[in-house]
Amino acid sequence: MIGYMSTIVKETLQDRYAKLRFLIGEYDVIAYNSGEDNAWIKAGRGTATYSLEDNFITEKVEIYRKNSVIAMHNTIGCDLEKDSFNMQTLDYTSGHMDFYKGCMTNEIIIFCNNNSEMKAKNEFGDFFYFKLLYKQLSERENELIVGYSKDNCKTWSPYIKNVYTRK
Repeated sequence: MIGYMSTIVKETLQDRYAKLRFLIGEYDVIAYNSGEDNAWIKAGRGTATYSLEDNFITEKVEIYRKNSVIAMHNTIGCDLEKDSFNMQTLDYTSGHMDFYKGCMTNEIIIFCNNNSEMKAKNEFGDFFYFKLLYKQLSERENELIVGYSKDNCKTWSPYIKNVYTRK
């Protein structure tokens, strides 16, 4: 016997992203960099769109900073059996791609790339890991905080923050 794939009922597919549904929509984005004493400094503006396409959430974001543009295309998938999420990121400006594992904790979606085989290195050859925290602030606003670790995920430092306001 070859085996079979279990059938997922329609209701399960519709509820697959119930925990992430607050992300879906079109947004204006204000971008911040981490400054001294971890204070957030306004660094740019942009737009983002989250849409449910087939069985994935797709994010397209463009952030305009002083002398640069950050253009990302991210895809979020849900693993119902493990009650977890996966994210593939494509950075159109650098050509870099990465993979993140995620979960929901205290209504915050947390993605981390510490298991990725595509780790980023700095100019000294040190590996960097990134952690993304998505949180709903209100019916109209969401927040993304990105942290980084350069000591194999023992400590985390703030890197950037985006505040999304629904259009």
